[in-house]
Amino acid sequence: MKQNEIFGMALGLAGTPWTVNSVDLDTDCTPGRLNIRLSYKPGSRFVHPLSQQSCPVYDTLERAWRHLNFFQYECYLHAPVPRVDGGEEFGVKTVRVPWAEPGSGFTLLMEAMMVLLAQSGMSVAEAARTLSENDHRLWRVLHRRVDEAHEKMDLTQVKQLSVDETSVRRGHEYVTVVCEPSTPKHDRGTRVLFVAENRDSDTLRQTKEFLERRRVDPQSITEICADMSAAYTKGIRENFPDARLVYDYFHVVSLITSAVDQVRRRESRRFPELLKGTRYLWLKNEENLTEEQVEKRRRLCASKLQTAKSHCHLAAFQDLLKADEPQEAIEGLHWWYNWVTHSRIPEMIKVARTIKKHWDGLVAYLKTRLNNGPAEAINGIIQTAKRKARGFRTFVYFKTVIYLIGSKLKFDLPSPIPIHPQQTS
Repeated sequence: MKQNEIFGMALGLAGTPWTVNSVDLDTDCTPGRLNIRLSYKPGSRFVHPLSQQSCPVYDTLERAWRHLNFFQYECYLHAPVPRVDGGEEFGVKTVRVPWAEPGSGFTLLMEAMMVLLAQSGMSVAEAARTLSENDHRLWRVLHRRVDEAHEKMDLTQVKQLSVDETSVRRGHEYVTVVCEPSTPKHDRGTRVLFVAENRDSDTLRQTKEFLERRRVDPQSITEICADMSAAYTKGIRENFPDARLVYDYFHVVSLITSAVDQVRRRESRRFPELLKGTRYLWLKNEENLTEEQVEKRRRLCASKLQTAKSHCHLAAFQDLLKADEPQEAIEGLHWWYNWVTHSRIPEMIKVARTIKKHWDGLVAYLKTRLNNGPAEAINGIIQTAKRKARGFRTFVYFKTVIYLIGSKLKFDLPSPIPIHPQQTS
């Protein structure tokens, strides 16, 4: 088999008018370049992109595309791209080539490699260095490909939402991340649906408008899980009045844990010999403590310290929420509230009243068990990507990366690496 035929098969040109005309390796430039020149068979006809009619060639435009590397050498495809005349109605247009998108300077396989590297955990700067490309060109490809794939996401079965914020940079700058939590009815796992700038009530209006654009009726959303943020609560009630508001269990536990630590700090000033260096004795679960720490905490719990009593409040709250029956947990929550409000510990009384104020949302959790745990896991991945990139230029760049790593997007691109049968089974 001849060299040109081998490269033609590798490029997938079989069944098209295109053939490999020549292959030459230029080693004079750094790092070296493989140039593959394509041509079409004389007399070939091409489909007009608007009329979809087969037309003869009107004229050609010389184009070049960056392809996957050939060993250690950069590889470029060169071809005279035909233009065809569709008559007065459709005019003269450039035809589509099978190896690249119109207007792109990269082949489909090269764009697929860019997406793969960015999804794999590399920062865009690292991917650019790996491919010996300018990172601005990679960003243009990623913005376009992610926008296209995000627009094609299937949202027809979305019934629940999870709303959380993640930081953009230091200085209390945040974005709101709206996810679809995983449910027994689908096996997609938790995925990011929408990202909005800031963390105010208006982000819920933007979420509603996004769903409406995607032909999802906001009234079809049955539950929305969020923290106790007044802004999110206001936005949910204004834009999704038919949805049940579920307060995130982990956020509630965090509030109580914070109250326990406040009590410890207050009492540490009076009893430094007892409470010095004991912060994590009260904040960690027992299974995460050493035997020595467990024994020390038990001795302190036997004392009359308010810190010890506050820790008992926290442990009791965590235990009652583990009840199998929602009604049992709700009854336990009433008992817990009465117990804490009569404790004479101001920090715990304050947090108990906060829970009472958000009672319906917590009861909704007991009935649905919907929480932001999976969304928090995605936030961890997002923050890792942010640290690797050392921040992002604008919100648009950050949003593109969030969708890329968190939305489980399906890209209409060929695989740039070999796929074996066992990988798809």
